[in-house]
Amino acid sequence: PERLPGHRLELEAPPALRGYWDPIRLDQVFTNLLTNALKYSPDGGPIRLRVQRDGNCAVVEVADRGVGMSPQEQARIFQPFARAETVSRAISGVGLGLHITAQIVRRHGGSIGVASAPGAGSTFTVRLPLGGPPAPSR
Repeated sequence: PERLPGHRLELEAPPALRGYWDPIRLDQVFTNLLTNALKYSPDGGPIRLRVQRDGNCAVVEVADRGVGMSPQEQARIFQPFARAETVSRAISGVGLGLHITAQIVRRHGGSIGVASAPGAGSTFTVRLPLGGPPAPSR
């Protein structure tokens, strides 16, 4: 992701957390989330990446102090072509990144959510089972 001089990455993670996931797909998930955190924080500031274990799940949070979004925007942000209305003209993108991200997370048996407020930034939370995705049903 492109970083501006005013951004600072803060990482909180345990020494090791093992799980069974597709590393290429999860790279895409976290690249999308970090890119969005940088893009939607045009004034800079910290971007926090926090990893922790919660029972049989890995929990990853990506938080910024950027422009944030309304509850209405949060309700549709994971749909295809959804973009934050207040910034869609000023910030490039087509609105597929979070949709793809959510699909990858769900296919790993996980979940993704967002907590945000206009002007107060956003925190995206990804929960992934440590045992990997569920076996396909036949």
